[in-house]
Amino acid sequence: MPRHRHTTQALAPTSMPVVSLLLDGRWTLAFPALALCVQYLRKSTRPPLPPGPRGLPIVGNIFDVPSGDLWIQFSKLGDLWGGISSVTVFGQTTIIVNSLKVAEDLLDTHGANFSDRPVIPMGGELVGFNNTLILSQYGERVRTERKLFHQVFGSHAAIKPLIPLISTEIHKLLRNLARNPDKVMDEIGRTVGALTLRIAYGYQTIDGPEQDPYIKMFETAAHDFARTTTPAAFLIDVIPALRYWPEWLPGGGFHTTAKILGKRLHHTIDSGLEYVKNQTGTGTAEPSFASALLQEGSHDEYLIKWAAASIQAGGSDTTAAQLKGFFLAMILYPEVQLAAQKELDSVIGNDRLPELSDRTQLPYMDALCKEVLRWHVASPIGLPHRTREDFIYDRGGNFKPLLIPKNSLVISNLWQMTQDPERYANPMVFEPSRFISTATKTAEPDPTRISFGFGRRICPGKLLADTTLFMACSAILAVFDISKVLENGEFVELRVGQTTGTVSHPLPFKCSVKPRNSRVLELVHVA
Repeated sequence: MPRHRHTTQALAPTSMPVVSLLLDGRWTLAFPALALCVQYLRKSTRPPLPPGPRGLPIVGNIFDVPSGDLWIQFSKLGDLWGGISSVTVFGQTTIIVNSLKVAEDLLDTHGANFSDRPVIPMGGELVGFNNTLILSQYGERVRTERKLFHQVFGSHAAIKPLIPLISTEIHKLLRNLARNPDKVMDEIGRTVGALTLRIAYGYQTIDGPEQDPYIKMFETAAHDFARTTTPAAFLIDVIPALRYWPEWLPGGGFHTTAKILGKRLHHTIDSGLEYVKNQTGTGTAEPSFASALLQEGSHDEYLIKWAAASIQAGGSDTTAAQLKGFFLAMILYPEVQLAAQKELDSVIGNDRLPELSDRTQLPYMDALCKEVLRWHVASPIGLPHRTREDFIYDRGGNFKPLLIPKNSLVISNLWQMTQDPERYANPMVFEPSRFISTATKTAEPDPTRISFGFGRRICPGKLLADTTLFMACSAILAVFDISKVLENGEFVELRVGQTTGTVSHPLPFKCSVKPRNSRVLELVHVA
């Protein structure tokens, strides 16, 4: 009889208490060994993570996490490891997607498993931005808010009642640019802020040399959001356990910062709703998203105030970034500007300003707006998705399956996808005609498929942003010539690049805007 069977029988007579078995040294050693074997076998039968740099024990890839222009650094990882790669820091796996196909496979086709958001310790939990739609975990509240947004601006029929409002604010922009040609960036911020404030709260901004107080509050909130939700911007986001580090110890200053920013955020959110309630009480409220829901009475004030704030903060900053990108492109590519103005003059003439209904008759202008979305992606790496369960990604063909573990962060490098030379010829060049079919070539893919994100967390204001961009850009080019600034007899050269942050603006630059002729200037003041 084999020794191990004999030994087992001798060690486990039916009369031996169970406690004796557990205390037996040989069994005490066997249990951990067995557990390790099971764990090893389980890992060995699972597919590997997506490829990536080899990490160190415990800390993983902490020294491989890029900083600065993350979209460029992630693109370099893609050059080394392919369309999907991974890094792991302190056990947190991040999946980096540089391929449009992979993004659509994961986030569109399997959206149910990739619809959550990351838990961001600094900006989300400590400051409070986890109350906004963009950072909320997927569930009933997210579905409800997205449904409400769809009713307001999620379809062409829903957008139609907003067109006069958008047109009014754009006409104000034209007048203000004529009056203040040296404050283009300020006027862009005022316009998009005024537009989203009216849609969300029915608030009309105050005209004057001073910045409107509500625009100032919400611009500050947008800046705080971008600052505190940028990946790895704060050490606590890399090591979440630091949230328990005392504020009074060295290195605990982030608690003080979070308290200041959180107090400021909640004041802004509460002020918006209080304005609507006061206007409703006096019978002077302009129709808006918040006033309609308050009158309806079917949703609590928490949902209303944070949903309204999501419209304002989410829409204004990204649209402002893309309008700034438009001005930059017109300076760098004057031949594109001239071609668009030639089309506008031919179709619209000099007796009126372009309208949304003219869009089908302005193919080059329409293509120019698509190129703005491609050339300057306002959110170049989007916001990460988070997996709900382990997912085995079967890529088909000769590729081996890959494991995407539960709670992995999935970052889509939208910038890389819009700059992919296999999809867009000469991608660094601003060329609207790439989106116009001719007898010798087909149009390149529409970038709206990429620039607004994927899956169940795609930007709910996609149609509103696209509509506003077209109406603003076409009106601006109909009225103004845009060029470099001339100072001391020399043109001021531009620094071309983007700011870091969740929302990315062009680096600060100066530009000159001059009315094309006296007739269009009359139209601006009449409109």
